[in-house]
Amino acid sequence: MTARRPAPASFRGTVSPPAILPRSEWAQGLEPTGPLEAEAAGDVRFLLVHHSASPNEYDRDGVARTLRSFYETHTGPAKGWHDIAYNFLIDRFGRIWEGRAGSIDQPMKGDATGGSQGFALLCCFIGEHTSVPPSAEAQTAMASLLAYLADRYSIDPTPGATVTFASRGSNRYPAGSSVTVTTIAGHRDVSATECPGDAAYPLVQSSLAPRAAAMVADAAAPPTTTTTTTTTETTATPQPSSTSTPTSPTSASDADPSGGGADPDAATGGDGSRLMIPTAAAVACAAVGGLIALRRRRG
Repeated sequence: MTARRPAPASFRGTVSPPAILPRSEWAQGLEPTGPLEAEAAGDVRFLLVHHSASPNEYDRDGVARTLRSFYETHTGPAKGWHDIAYNFLIDRFGRIWEGRAGSIDQPMKGDATGGSQGFALLCCFIGEHTSVPPSAEAQTAMASLLAYLADRYSIDPTPGATVTFASRGSNRYPAGSSVTVTTIAGHRDVSATECPGDAAYPLVQSSLAPRAAAMVADAAAPPTTTTTTTTTETTATPQPSSTSTPTSPTSASDADPSGGGADPDAATGGDGSRLMIPTAAAVACAAVGGLIALRRRRG
């Protein structure tokens, strides 16, 4: 048994579709006995909660058989409809089933006891809820289904929100009469019937509509973005200080290439001209030359 999630076909598309068991899981080849119609775009104005008024004690494996019995009753002489009346049905285990053919993909027009006023999708609890409320699992599944359908067909699910339209004809509102009803309503709000039962009807406004509205609001809310700021602390490593040794002024001895502290003008005569200072060798040469000259004169 494989549940199907409807393909995205919504106007807003923010609510994730719940798992829905397709018609093929229960019908065993049973087809509509006549033509079916879908609501025109924008003509799904509200969602209608029903109960099947059938026994509450059934097992998981018996649900498909129960749905086939609904089909036989609804298409038989007593009702004369072309298919099972409801778009979707919910069992006490919290599973959602596609009822009327095509309902997963399109807003198929349903049928109901007392006539159909139109403009609604029919969502039915499988069971009799006059004195016993639907199971917690069934209520949770119904709330998620209502939230998805409200989002898909742009219906305001806020508790107390209403819609007004001209009835297509029911035993409570003749064709053409003005109908004002809450956007999530019980079958008795539009037809002369006890459906969806005294134990389920109060839940429509006290629990199912608020839960559906909360789901739509949560899905439409923008995602929360958390910004994490990371602070990196850098510790500087002390570097050895470079101490410059002061340079001593050049001493007079360093400046004097002669190594002494003599006045630089001492070698120049004061006016810049260089003095001719005789050396020992020159004196010796002169003495020798003088002796030679003296001997020649004597000789």
